[in-house]
Amino acid sequence: MIFFIIFGTKGVTSRIQEGQFHCPNCNSSQPYRHNKVRRFFTLYFIPLIPLGTIGEHVECETCKTIYNPNVLTRGASF
Repeated sequence: MIFFIIFGTKGVTSRIQEGQFHCPNCNSSQPYRHNKVRRFFTLYFIPLIPLGTIGEHVECETCKTIYNPNVLTRGASF
């Protein structure tokens, strides 16, 4: 009898914050999502154990462009 154990890691994205910001690509005020990505140990493709934070990013909901979270502190001075 043969058993396969499938394990690995996976990035899981969770939303931290939502709001309005000045999108440099759209050049106007747009809704955004501030996301955090964490790496998880998976067993049979199920995330079980958090291994750490991979990073954070801000995504414009209109054009889907991803930015560094510092874009939220810059204001509308583009």
